[in-house]
Amino acid sequence: MALDKAHRLIAQRKAVLLAAKFAKQARAAQNYPAGQLPPGSSIHSTSGADAGPNAVGVLTVETRPAGGSWEVHSQGANMVVTQAEVITASALAAVPNSTISYIELGDPAFPATAPDLADIALEQTTGERKSATVTSSGRIVTAEVTWLVGDANGYVFTEAGLFSGILGSGLLFARKTFNTITKTAAFEMRFTWVITLLVAPQGGGDCAGVALVGPAAIANETIYTAAGAEASVAATFDFTVGAARLDVFLNGVRLIRGVHYIEAAAPLAAPIGGPPGNKGINLISFTLDGPAPGPADVVYLVHRTI
Repeated sequence: MALDKAHRLIAQRKAVLLAAKFAKQARAAQNYPAGQLPPGSSIHSTSGADAGPNAVGVLTVETRPAGGSWEVHSQGANMVVTQAEVITASALAAVPNSTISYIELGDPAFPATAPDLADIALEQTTGERKSATVTSSGRIVTAEVTWLVGDANGYVFTEAGLFSGILGSGLLFARKTFNTITKTAAFEMRFTWVITLLVAPQGGGDCAGVALVGPAAIANETIYTAAGAEASVAATFDFTVGAARLDVFLNGVRLIRGVHYIEAAAPLAAPIGGPPGNKGINLISFTLDGPAPGPADVVYLVHRTI
């Protein structure tokens, strides 16, 4: 028991350190590419001088054979979705059932569709949603659920979601995909979700997670996941080239205009992310990585209104 507790504390501590690391990297825009969020991290920026708490999350998935010790199956940053803004606002107003208190598992074919800011549910639910043990320490919230040897057998799990209510209700706060787990009665599973709240400096412009203060949605935005080798990204919206109102993020880190990218009118060298003829950016000294053999790079363009 003492050894299990030690392993559990180590896993939770690693998750906290990972969240802190991702947050630090997200603010290192002027030192790019040394600081960078891993692909799949949440990147949702507010406009102008908005500044407030942002949420980053790390999910640790562990398994334990009967009579054995916990072993980490996967651990990494999640996607905190836009709907998290609604959950947070409700929690601030003490609305019932507005806390992140349930974890649900899904079994879409591997690999599951990558998480997206617009997600409001799992790709394919199994109905396996359990109440979590939720604790807080300072700015860190931890939600933990264990599926015992007799639970959820026969499924091949590839995704998980953090919810604010029971199955059939509640909102999705965060989503994470992972390598397959074929659940049998031979082992238990433990899911530990660590959410860290951060405060971005005013005007800093770098966010890891959903901005909890600011607009609920940004109309003029494009999110592109690289298919490989492209050096240009086209926007699905119109903007004035050179007006300094286009913010560009690569894997969660804000790039510097004129240093890391050049705004360009059509035709682009590789008009991707939208129909040919769109305006966009030409990346400088960056070749985007596609999904194989690892996660794809994510480019996020935001047109700010000043």
